[in-house]
Amino acid sequence: MSFEDFPIRRKLMTIMLGTSGVVLLLVCSVFLGYEFFTFRTSSVQQLSTLGEVIASNSTAALAFDNRDDASEVLAALAAERHIVAACLYDNQGRVFARYPSGSGDAVFPALPGADGYRFEKNHLAGFAPVVQVKGRRLGTLYLRSDMAALFDRLRLYAVISVLVIGGSSMVAYVLSRKLQKQISGPILALAETAKAVSERRDYSVRARTFGRDETGALTAAFNEMLAQIQEQNLALQRAYDELRQTQQAILQQERLRALGQIASGVAHDINNAISPASLYAEALLEREPNLSARARSYLTTIQRAIDDVAQTVSRLREFYRQRKPQITLTPVDLNQLVGQMADLTRAHWADMAQQSGISVEMRMELLPALPVVLGVESEIRDALANIIFNAADAMPDGGTITIRTRVAGPGGADGRSGAPAHATVEISDTGIGMDEETKRRCFEPFFTTKGEGGTGLGLAMVYGAMRRHDAAIEIDSAPGRGTTFRLCFPLPAEPVELAPPAASGPAAAKRLRVLVVDDDRVLLDSIAETLEYDGHQIVTANGGQRGIDEFLAGQRAGRPFAVVITDLGMPEVDGLRVAAAVKSVSPGTPVFLLTGWGQGMAEEGRAPENVDRMLTKPPKLRELREALASV
Repeated sequence: MSFEDFPIRRKLMTIMLGTSGVVLLLVCSVFLGYEFFTFRTSSVQQLSTLGEVIASNSTAALAFDNRDDASEVLAALAAERHIVAACLYDNQGRVFARYPSGSGDAVFPALPGADGYRFEKNHLAGFAPVVQVKGRRLGTLYLRSDMAALFDRLRLYAVISVLVIGGSSMVAYVLSRKLQKQISGPILALAETAKAVSERRDYSVRARTFGRDETGALTAAFNEMLAQIQEQNLALQRAYDELRQTQQAILQQERLRALGQIASGVAHDINNAISPASLYAEALLEREPNLSARARSYLTTIQRAIDDVAQTVSRLREFYRQRKPQITLTPVDLNQLVGQMADLTRAHWADMAQQSGISVEMRMELLPALPVVLGVESEIRDALANIIFNAADAMPDGGTITIRTRVAGPGGADGRSGAPAHATVEISDTGIGMDEETKRRCFEPFFTTKGEGGTGLGLAMVYGAMRRHDAAIEIDSAPGRGTTFRLCFPLPAEPVELAPPAASGPAAAKRLRVLVVDDDRVLLDSIAETLEYDGHQIVTANGGQRGIDEFLAGQRAGRPFAVVITDLGMPEVDGLRVAAAVKSVSPGTPVFLLTGWGQGMAEEGRAPENVDRMLTKPPKLRELREALASV
């Protein structure tokens, strides 16, 4: 019997059970897929962190050629049950120490590979550099971890999914068996009435009413029912539309709330991770006049990259808060940014290409005295990096990337008609080019021609950045003729100049006794070292409650703190509770709140109670000095 011939009761139950089953199966599949990919990502991050720790602990052993110490360092991996193999290579590529100690040479790669971690069959393996503080590479660490944790979690989730689908199907069956009568009952009753009328062939019963007999009552009730159903359907449709809109709004809010929780955690962890690097880089640039030009260039690049990461976290925060991103435009030298990105992306378009046996060259044709534009350096750098990466990927057999800067007039790209209106950056490649369909869709989110190797977000982010700058983006491309991306930035109505570099050097301020509270030990140490260099007496507290205890101990001992600097997001006792405790004991003691949300809260006038000043993460040495100088 086909589906069309099923009784209406069976059809209704089949439709409801089938729909709910498919939806549950899709939802469970999405959760399993999400868990699979996120767990792989977290596994890489954990193994990378473990590798950094082991590599850092191995520097002395490699530097002094002490194999016993190296073996002891690797023996600590026994605490990680998923680590199945590890070894240290010296700077000549020879195995220096191994874990487990009795493993044969066949267990490990003959030579160290490229730095980084990757999945190989049922293992996660990779290499990490062992580098001294001064940057000299002593050797390479190799780690290999099994995937048992991933498989165990997937099996657990699969069992849970089967139980949820089975239980939900039983509940859906019971409900559908009862609820279908609300639909099938009236329909079957009407069908029986219509059948009886049809069998008697007495159409006058429907058309005519012979008083208040049963036939007349049925006809009147049936007609009234039809009118009511029609009216109710209209009302139900309106209610359904409103309910659907409300449901979509609620789902969107829930998604954004979940994204906000993720963004908050990511922002906190990233800011904590990059803050020490930012402070140390700034301190080295300021306090080490004998640095070589190359070292100073490297530190400047590190500091610029840290600022870009902080800006990226800030943009993620703006997206979660559901309001138009508020960008602050500053004078930007496009020629300078192009030079920076050529250096920052060299590992991709030059080094990786050479490893693949091809040659990619970059030529720059920069217009001298290019007018300064207004923009956000980090966003423009991201846009240039994405386009350069795409250009390199579009040349599988090698080629040339050419970057030009010029000024274009309002009447055309040659700048001959009228005064200059745009500063233009052109990035051209000699690659495979794009067809019309690809050109039309390349800015769509998640559209990619790279298969699994691409995310489809790079050019979408470029497009968004250009829109925020009121700038234009143009593409010239054809299959086999390469591609040219043209970024056109409007010139300001009045010429602007680059902002002078911020003054460096310790401020001439009085020496203070400062309490610094944070849950990140490395960040505490970096703040303490940089401020102690300026002559301040620094006391650190690892956590909110310890910070309160240190402050109270100082008050009782007659050695009060002149100022308290506390992180906002800490477990158990956060920065707001620390500020409240400080003010309850000493209302006159300034409290500075250090947080990644500081700039946005300050701009919106949302400084929390008991907080005298907001400081942003990652902290800047100049901002810390200005804050302490105000005490």
